[in-house]
Amino acid sequence: MVQKMKTDSIERVEARREVGKRVRRESILAAAERVVIARGYAEASMDQVAREAGMAAGTLYLYFPGKEALLQELLGSKVRRLDEAVGEEIEEGRGMGETVRAVVLAMFRHFEEHRGFFECFVREQIEFTRNATHSSGVLREMAQVTVRLTEWIAGAQRRGEIGGGEAALLAVALRGLVFQFTRDWLRDGAKGELTRHAGFVAAFFLKGAGA
Repeated sequence: MVQKMKTDSIERVEARREVGKRVRRESILAAAERVVIARGYAEASMDQVAREAGMAAGTLYLYFPGKEALLQELLGSKVRRLDEAVGEEIEEGRGMGETVRAVVLAMFRHFEEHRGFFECFVREQIEFTRNATHSSGVLREMAQVTVRLTEWIAGAQRRGEIGGGEAALLAVALRGLVFQFTRDWLRDGAKGELTRHAGFVAAFFLKGAGA
């Protein structure tokens, strides 16, 4: 009994420690995003992020080995949230046409909500992706978005809700449409609402997919 109580106590301490680490990590990512938006990637530094997060630089390095790893993780977190947003719409169980529009709208809304960061990313994309070691995680996250779209489209094909063709290619096409509209919007100064294009993009995709 005593041993079990000691084990439970240790587990509770470890659980609290892990929660604390996750909270601190999220705080660091939020601080990094603010610094990048304010100063740009090239001018951002670990010292600036540490100050913004209210911690010593040495503590920051316990979580991330350097600026590029930190910024790649920040980008990866945005891609993961994009994947979650897509998943939330797909799981609603609506008809294909309505779901495509909802998915596109969710993706556009995500980019709108984080426009400051993505504006910086578009301007300095080479800086973010030059290191293959750190970029591999971001690429895996992006691939997961495509996998989710592919599985959803394949299911719709089996139900006869959308035309034939390779589901993976259709997923890439839909993702490409959304990303191209987003890039153009950001390069144009993010004027107006990106979400206003959701209906057009959805209809264009459905027409091409033979829905």
